[in-house]
Amino acid sequence: MLQAADRAQQGFFDASICAAVVPQESIYALLADHGDRVVRDEDFADCYSSSRGRPSIPPSLLSKVLLLAYRDGLSDQRAMEALRFDLRWKYALDLPIDHPGFHPTSLVRFRARLLLHGKERLVFERSLRLAKELGLLSDSVEQIVDSTPMLGAAATQETVGIVRSGVRKLIDAVKACDEDAGSRLEEGLRFDYATPSEKPEGDWSDREARHARLAEIAEDAERALQAVEQEPELADTETVAHARELLREIIGQEYTVDEQGVPKLRRPKNPGRILTAHDPEMRNGRKTPAKLFAGFKLHAAASATETPVLTALTISPGCDHDSQHAASLVDQQTPDCKPERVLGDTAYGGGPVREQLAQRGVEMLAPVAETSPKGGPIPKSDFAVDLEAGTVTCPQGNTARMHRPDPKGVRLARFSPKACGPCPLRERCAPSASRGRAIRITAQEELRQRGADALREPGAGDYLRTTRMRIERLLGLVVHRYRARKARYLGTRKATLQVAWTAVLVNLHPIGAALRAEGS
Repeated sequence: MLQAADRAQQGFFDASICAAVVPQESIYALLADHGDRVVRDEDFADCYSSSRGRPSIPPSLLSKVLLLAYRDGLSDQRAMEALRFDLRWKYALDLPIDHPGFHPTSLVRFRARLLLHGKERLVFERSLRLAKELGLLSDSVEQIVDSTPMLGAAATQETVGIVRSGVRKLIDAVKACDEDAGSRLEEGLRFDYATPSEKPEGDWSDREARHARLAEIAEDAERALQAVEQEPELADTETVAHARELLREIIGQEYTVDEQGVPKLRRPKNPGRILTAHDPEMRNGRKTPAKLFAGFKLHAAASATETPVLTALTISPGCDHDSQHAASLVDQQTPDCKPERVLGDTAYGGGPVREQLAQRGVEMLAPVAETSPKGGPIPKSDFAVDLEAGTVTCPQGNTARMHRPDPKGVRLARFSPKACGPCPLRERCAPSASRGRAIRITAQEELRQRGADALREPGAGDYLRTTRMRIERLLGLVVHRYRARKARYLGTRKATLQVAWTAVLVNLHPIGAALRAEGS
């Protein structure tokens, strides 16, 4: 009979030993026991040709490797090392102990295949189907929405760096289509773009010299664009057109032209500007008024059950408002999983998002956003708005009638200066001596009033606070435990892939518990 050492040398792997050592609550045991329910080869049929040969590595195996890599925060190279040397990985993936692993580019090609076929959410959607089979979404009539910052993978660039990087991208795109044309373009420019991150020589400490050099950089970039546009057949090539449009947009956001036609730095800069030529989809955003970040926003929805599951997610530029994507989170879901009511914070309490959800038959439970800043004029919520009578009554009992709605459905109720003049609240409400207070009534006022009434129901405020904490805990797992606070890749689609697979890891917590209960 073979000794244990001899068995190991010959590639034998006693899974029963690992089963006894690996905790049953771990992802390794979950993939070993139920991996075929989490992900299957059939799920990836659309990514492969039915008539040609396929790669020798099953896509379900690569999927599990990716899940483990995201779980442990490993690069492709380190993931392959773990696959070779970590017995827990071999147990989870059902591989022999002497399995040599794969080349790291196998994961690169697999992710590229998923993006090519629009399957970056495939395993996430599979986790939702499994959660529904296990009854975790059967009573999900309510969901919670929230967002969190996601830092971009590229470093932000100042004017010199972003313009020079844009020119470099244009040169590379031209060279990829026509090497000779790319060389001619490069030789015809004033500056060298071999290292675009380096500033051209000059006295950058002197203000006038600095501005003169910045103008020369803009003129050189314009020279590159004009040279490419003189060859329409080359300029209209997909890669060249993309690089050309990017450089044109960068020049437009960084510079303006004075009366003499000299490029001048644009001041102030547009808050929604491109931050880096390496990832043009990154934008500046604010989690709080004092906290600025560069990258994206992760928007997510989760079931409002005792064992919540992430049900939808999307990635947007960092400058987008949270409420802009509440409707898209609902639209992502199948009709049998769409909620009847959505819970959110004050960012989701505005009229437009309530209207978008109402059009989808979904109610919004969220604090109604105030139209006046803290410490500013008396807010509109202190005024009694009677939509049926078409009147607005102020806190002092004065009444004003609403004017006819404009084309956007907005009505205005203006109090007369005669009524506002002697009012003891005039300094806070209508400080102008010549004009009275005006209240703007939007087309979503009825929805806002219904939202405020729903929040005033007994226990509604406490229920909203306690329930919203569930999605905050799930997002904490995504960005902290599974390290998705910073994007690994460039662009929103690749960031979506990272977040979708990380969300699967979060969903596997309640799914694993349900599978263990099912088997007990």
